[in-house]
Amino acid sequence: MNSFLNNLKLIHKVNIVFYISIVVIALLIIIFYTITNMMSKNLQNSYNEQIKIQKYSNEITDNLKLLDYLTIENSLTKQKNYKKKSHDAYEAIFKNLKYLKESEFFKNTPDAKKVINHINNRLLGYKTITDSFKEEVEEDFEDGLFAVLALSTTSHIISDELKTLNGYIKDIFAKKTLKVQEEIQEMRKKVIFSILIIFLIMLYLNKRIVNSILTPLTQLKDVIASFFDVLLKKREHVLDVVYNANDEISSIAKVIDTNMHIAEDIVLKEREESKKVEELVEFKTKEISELNHELEATQREVIFTMGTISEERSKETGYHVKRVAEYSLILARLYGLSLEESLLLKNASPMHDVGKIGIPDAILNKPGKFTDEEFEIMKSHAEIGYSMLKHSSKSILKAASIVAYEHHEKYNGRGYPQGLKGEEIHIYGRITAIADVFDALGSDRVYKKAWPLPKILKLFEEERGEHFDPVLTDLFLDNLEHFLAAKENIETNDDNLALSKYIEDFNRVENIL
Repeated sequence: MNSFLNNLKLIHKVNIVFYISIVVIALLIIIFYTITNMMSKNLQNSYNEQIKIQKYSNEITDNLKLLDYLTIENSLTKQKNYKKKSHDAYEAIFKNLKYLKESEFFKNTPDAKKVINHINNRLLGYKTITDSFKEEVEEDFEDGLFAVLALSTTSHIISDELKTLNGYIKDIFAKKTLKVQEEIQEMRKKVIFSILIIFLIMLYLNKRIVNSILTPLTQLKDVIASFFDVLLKKREHVLDVVYNANDEISSIAKVIDTNMHIAEDIVLKEREESKKVEELVEFKTKEISELNHELEATQREVIFTMGTISEERSKETGYHVKRVAEYSLILARLYGLSLEESLLLKNASPMHDVGKIGIPDAILNKPGKFTDEEFEIMKSHAEIGYSMLKHSSKSILKAASIVAYEHHEKYNGRGYPQGLKGEEIHIYGRITAIADVFDALGSDRVYKKAWPLPKILKLFEEERGEHFDPVLTDLFLDNLEHFLAAKENIETNDDNLALSKYIEDFNRVENIL
């Protein structure tokens, strides 16, 4: 009994462990978010430095071309402002070159520094040629030809070395980007692994404590009931002896009967104690059940929070993931998925863009069109998100890994990252693709303004069977009012008419859909 009561006390400890676990998970997410933000800012600074260096390199090339033109023009017709123009061009070149030499961008790239020094030395030789070019052309035809050849050769060599330097600039930034992505991915794996371990520990503790309480209780109830039944049968036998035996035996029986009264009182008191214990167990079992529900709610909250991290980095609000989740639920039910599976997709869909955590801010928040190289980096967010989630055995995270991996696949097979076609794409991916594109087109982004609704609907009609599943597209267009109502409910924080509020009630679903 003491052991059993001690087990009940463990529930209070589990409550403490549970809340500590929530705090630890929150801290892990905050630390991860803070560090990745710092890494992204460093990468952004590196990107800005790359753009600046590229600009200076291009200015050197432009000024070099200008000097070629000015030098030859001055040799043919005397130019009044030649000295000033050439002086300004040389001053700009050497100023830019000085910045390239002192830049921390090339700190760990000695080959690039060598190229800069070569360019500097060749520019000194180039200046010597341009300073005496006019006199040599005018004094002797043969010397003039050599001067033209030397000017052209030196200019060409410097241009080639500038192209080589530009190649180093791109390689350095690409390596820095790759390094940051790898560090973020490694940190992300550690955070997710830690969160999963905490969840598993909590589930294990709950299961052990429930078993440790319920098993002894069942045994105790059986023992008490059995003892009480035996006691009553013995008392009936004693009463028979009291009224039918001789005086000596009757006296003994009366003593026994009296003692059995006392025993019966003891048993009744034990039963009352047992009832109290049973009520306590029932209360604590209910508490454990509520704890489990709270744990599940926390899982959903953690998933939603991780889904919004990437949206916040791309200057989006949590409304995007909320709307995508709501649209996915509605479309899943319209398609005929079970209530359980539809709710699973709703809870998993906020993680569709979680892989954007690994994309640099310089690319993620770029207001203009991506270069081919930048678009390839951007596309990698689907595989990054999948690699984060694919190892989990939890159904919600398994569903989230599918959504993250396949929501950019196209029905015609021209999507990414796998190029899946038709029903090769999981139904979760096909549903989320429609929900994500519908919300993205109707929302302001850093690179575009929100589209008007007629333009969005026209695109869906054009992309039916191309980008989007034709059956799902028809269901979406035929039931558009539900999706528009869901959007309004979320944006006004009024969920009284939200479809998901009623969709969990089987009796009302058919009337609504």
